[in-house]
Amino acid sequence: MRSKGTWVFIFFVAATALVATVLTLATREVFSFARVHDAALLGPSFALSNLIGLGLALLIASYAAFLNKRAKDFIEQCVTELDKVAWPTWAETKTATYTVVLVSLVAAVILGFFDSIFGWLSNHDFFLG
Repeated sequence: MRSKGTWVFIFFVAATALVATVLTLATREVFSFARVHDAALLGPSFALSNLIGLGLALLIASYAAFLNKRAKDFIEQCVTELDKVAWPTWAETKTATYTVVLVSLVAAVILGFFDSIFGWLSNHDFFLG
């Protein structure tokens, strides 16, 4: 099992990538709305909007990881709590999945049967008296 610090680092990297993607898309939309040219910096796949989105995401992540002690403590506590979880084995997961699929199919057949009966009854005006 990886150490708590490794999981916290992985969380911050993943969160930074997600926030960078969202901020890049938002910056592109703002550029498009304001009719500002989104100049390509490192080829067509990395433009000014990418640089701004990535820069803002890194600033936010740096603040959350290093300056905001409450945010870092919260993530560390989440990792500590996840260590306490009793995760199911692969066999238990497969059994639970098969059970859910089987119960869903049985419920679908029963609901489909009643739906076809009530549909037939309503098509033949049995509910109008």
